[in-house]
Amino acid sequence: MVRAVFLHLPKTAGTSFRDILCRGFGAEAVSPPFNASRLSGADAAALGAYDVVSGHISWTDVRAHFPEARTFTILRDPIDRCLSWYYFARMNASAGHADVEAAHACDVETFFSLDPAVTFRNIFNRQVRQLGDHVLNTEVDLDAALEQAKRTLADCVWVGRQESLDHDVARLGTCFPELAGMAAPSLNVTAARRPLAEAGPDLIERIASYNRYDLELYRHLSARLDGAA
Repeated sequence: MVRAVFLHLPKTAGTSFRDILCRGFGAEAVSPPFNASRLSGADAAALGAYDVVSGHISWTDVRAHFPEARTFTILRDPIDRCLSWYYFARMNASAGHADVEAAHACDVETFFSLDPAVTFRNIFNRQVRQLGDHVLNTEVDLDAALEQAKRTLADCVWVGRQESLDHDVARLGTCFPELAGMAAPSLNVTAARRPLAEAGPDLIERIASYNRYDLELYRHLSARLDGAA
């Protein structure tokens, strides 16, 4: 029976967090990582062989298939997350999706000027869509998804931020003793990417225009975590 689900949002230190899960629970207890998809009953049954499900799973699939599982997730500043995803896709990811092919073909300024239909999958309010609906739902009601994403965060036994992960992982032992005392390694870091501090105001504004709902969710979580510090 699945005890816990890690909703891995792309480029939020999820690979590092999965390493923590594998060390704490044992690698054999954690599912292999998987990309965003609509989980079938057969998919869910296969994942049910693991104590911990770890992948790019959406909230609606967690609700449908693992409603009793305890949940984790990590958010990241949406502007920095999108820049990180762009450089990762440009340098490492295999083509096959329109957004990845566009990252291979376009410089950063051009990429973030493309029609949102091209960049939708990983750039357009990805954190709200995955935590409040299904990430593959192109007809998502973002207002409703934002409210559900906030409830999803409230229901999680642990939520961290990529920017403060070293500090946040210290809280893991309060929900799972197996994870007490763990430290987060730096894995799957994209080299030679432009730092957020070097992004010009026009580029930041364009990325922000794609991520109004993600920015609100990140502010909501930050207010909660910083208020509890």
